[in-house]
Amino acid sequence: MNVLCIAGFLGSGKTTVLLEVARAMVERGERLAIIENEIGEVGVDGGYVREQGLPVQELFGGCICCTLQVGLVETLRAVESRYEPDWVIIEPTGLAAPGDILGLVVDNCPHVDTIRVLTLVDAPRWEMLLEVVEPLVTAQLESADVVAVNKVDEVDADTLAAVLESVRTLAGAAPVLAVSATSGAGMKRLRGAVL
Repeated sequence: MNVLCIAGFLGSGKTTVLLEVARAMVERGERLAIIENEIGEVGVDGGYVREQGLPVQELFGGCICCTLQVGLVETLRAVESRYEPDWVIIEPTGLAAPGDILGLVVDNCPHVDTIRVLTLVDAPRWEMLLEVVEPLVTAQLESADVVAVNKVDEVDADTLAAVLESVRTLAGAAPVLAVSATSGAGMKRLRGAVL
């Protein structure tokens, strides 16, 4: 079983990207399951993903990288037993530190063959997020195997160039791709990079 964690701050487009990646997996004939994590007691994204015909397990009431660690491990085991997926896509809350999720899975789930982190960056809000929640967005980038700067169609060329340069500085060796999940721009390349 392989795991793909799709991280990114609230509103970065995680669910839209998740659906695109999930469709690509299904088209390749792969079995998949999705774990949605919501801070509150009621899920929004899980219901939407389920409406798209994908199996979803939701974890409520906290973040899987801190208060719901045991829940994540138990859920991964249950998903593996119930669905026998080739891939599990985890969409943590926008406040999650994917490095903590990586460590948790590696330490407690020996049945996971590969775990990859895709971190999404919200291009129009990048400067504001960097100013307000810099430690969080930096941690999300530092753990990434691939970074997708999303919503590139919502910024001008100069802003996009500045965002890409800033993100590349923080992302280390991870490839940084410019995409628009809603228009589909760059999504084929992104799917190829994470699958």
